[in-house]
Amino acid sequence: MKIKTFTRYSLLMAFSLSLIFCSSPKLRKAQSTLDTPEYHYTQGQKFLKNNDLANAQREFNLAKSLKNDFAPAYEGLADIALEKGQLANAKKLIETALDKDDDWTPAVVARGRYYMLRKKYEDAIDEFNDALDDVNDSKSVRDKKGVKKEAYYWMGETYKRWGKYIKAQTAFQNILKIDNTDTRASLAVKQLAEYQAAVAGQSPELRKIAAQKEITRSDVAVLFVTELPIDKIFRKPASQNALKFSAPGTNIMGKKETKAAPGGPTDVPDSHWAKSFIMTALNKGVMQLYPDGAFRPDAKVNRAELAMLIQNFMVKAYADPKLETKHFGDQSPFADVLNTAPVFNAIMVVSTRGIMPGMDDGTFKPLKAVSGAEALNIIRNLKAKF
Repeated sequence: MKIKTFTRYSLLMAFSLSLIFCSSPKLRKAQSTLDTPEYHYTQGQKFLKNNDLANAQREFNLAKSLKNDFAPAYEGLADIALEKGQLANAKKLIETALDKDDDWTPAVVARGRYYMLRKKYEDAIDEFNDALDDVNDSKSVRDKKGVKKEAYYWMGETYKRWGKYIKAQTAFQNILKIDNTDTRASLAVKQLAEYQAAVAGQSPELRKIAAQKEITRSDVAVLFVTELPIDKIFRKPASQNALKFSAPGTNIMGKKETKAAPGGPTDVPDSHWAKSFIMTALNKGVMQLYPDGAFRPDAKVNRAELAMLIQNFMVKAYADPKLETKHFGDQSPFADVLNTAPVFNAIMVVSTRGIMPGMDDGTFKPLKAVSGAEALNIIRNLKAKF
């Protein structure tokens, strides 16, 4: 009887163990000397810095497929989740990374970012300070300077969102003390100054727009209506026939302007948060519908589109249609804008008047998304012309 019981117990244990091993993820074999977890993680971080989330995710998953307990892979995937705003998923991945290796301080930096996005600024700063305190003693981290730079960068971003601008500037400058060639830190210092100028004296709603990395057409409508004296400039509402498409997207170079469908926007319900602003912008003629009658309130706005919108505004405000062709035949001062491009005149109108200047490197970057702070400062420059 005891033998039978023991046999049954042994079989049960063997079956349980087989289930455990079968449920474990099957690791793949390396295909080359470069096919290592460390190499894929490094490549993933490069893609991540270029905002190529798809390729970054592929690289981190390749790292994990070679070594399931490789903490950096989970931290990298957490960084992607943070970029996408998937906070619950990011939290799980950060916890997994630290469970795999509690010495992996980049995961502590990621946890600080998680708290920052949840507006728990004190907790975020504590995490960044912990990372800075612990990284020198970490046996897992090779690039200790890189981790310090990341911690200081996100510390600066946290203080910026918190409204503590002097501390934010100090954090960004600490990066330059580590590496005075760090272009991201230099840009962060410049953007901090732009952000401070943008939010000075602004309402809480506009401060929220200023904090955005990208703005939408709804945001632009709000800025036009609230920041510009459109009631004073445009006393008579524009007719529906004047609502024409002039909103270039990613394929604007060479795309001809077309007429919009009559009537109001088909995709802006009464419940939309910016409905009144959008309708005011349309009725005054400072923004237009797309050919299918849609407004596309959530579409991201690039620099070319904003330049076109501002040109349209100035033509109506000055009652000067010649402004639309003023720079035809001029040489382009921008390396990335041909003088034959449909947006060339608009770009020249806004850049020559100091409303929307080009970049320090001699480009205009027409397809670059417009940040909230940049948009507020541009609209402020436009307002100064009236």
